Amino acid sequence: MSATGVFVPPALILPRKRMNPLLYKDAPNGTMPLIGDTDYINSHLLIDWLKHFVKHAKLSTEDPVLLIAVTHCSLPAVLFCRENHITFLTFPPHASHVLRPFDKCFFAPLKALYSTEAGKWLVRYPEKAITLYKVSGIFLQAYSPTARVQLAEKAFRDTGIEQTTLTL
Repeated sequence: MSATGVFVPPALILPRKRMNPLLYKDAPNGTMPLIGDTDYINSHLLIDWLKHFVKHAKLSTEDPVLLIAVTHCSLPAVLFCRENHITFLTFPPHASHVLRPFDKCFFAPLKALYSTEAGKWLVRYPEKAITLYKVSGIFLQAYSPTARVQLAEKAFRDTGIEQTTLTL
C-alpha cells in the first residue's frame, strides 16, 4: 500500500517444494502465489515480488517510488530496483515500530483478523484442522477489511512519512 492509498495485490508465501494452484484458489484477487523452503521471504522471492510490484505500480523516471521494506536486501534486488525507478529503503528487521508505518496500522490488524477468522473456521469445523489449502480463504477474510485506504493514510501520517516531491 502507498501513502496515496494504492494497493498492490498481496503475495502469499507458503512453505512448499512444488506449486499447487489449489493452495491459492480462495486468495484475494491478484494475489501472487509464492512457495519457499519456509514461509519467509528470501532474496529469490524478493525479486519475484519486486516484479509483481512493478507490474501493478505505475513507475517511470518522472514518477519514481520509494519502497520502504523490512527485509533482507540483496545486490540483485537493489539492481532491479535501480533499473525500475524504485528507491529501496530498508529498515532493520527489529527496528522500532515508530519507523515502520504498517506494523501498527496494517499488519497488526491483519494478524488479529486472521487469528479471529481462523478461530471462527475452527468453531465451524471442530473435527478438522486448518491445512495449507484453507489458508488463502481465511487470509481473504482478514485481508479484505484490512486493505483500506484509510489505514494506508493513517500508517504514513502516524510515522510522519508523507507523500512529497523532493527536488535535488
